[in-house]
Amino acid sequence: MKFIKVFALFFLIHATAWAGAHVYQNQHRELVLIVADTSYAMKPKFPAMQDWIENYEAKARYKDIQIGTDKALLGNLADLKSKTVIFRTSFGSMTAESLARYQTIPASQKILLSDGKVQAQGWEVVKF
Repeated sequence: MKFIKVFALFFLIHATAWAGAHVYQNQHRELVLIVADTSYAMKPKFPAMQDWIENYEAKARYKDIQIGTDKALLGNLADLKSKTVIFRTSFGSMTAESLARYQTIPASQKILLSDGKVQAQGWEVVKF
């Protein structure tokens, strides 16, 4: 009987810790900014980039993901009606100045989906 009581006590402590961590993580979500390079040269890579975004979103349990392109900020990824809206236009080329509009966003992680030609400080570049 003592074994059952000790097991129940440890189970209760463990379950309480998991529940507490879940509540805390939900209330203090990490902000992640993902910017996709939608220049004309990247157009053949759009399906691979969309797959990468969907996979990242599936793994990002306690994160708020803001999505944008080198042209404009689109908003929260979860609020988009379709992921295809990210890649609806492609023109011009991306420069480091294109990323300047995102300097004021207080994201803990900034991810740039591109071909690697632009190396911006403070950005994690995922090459396609």
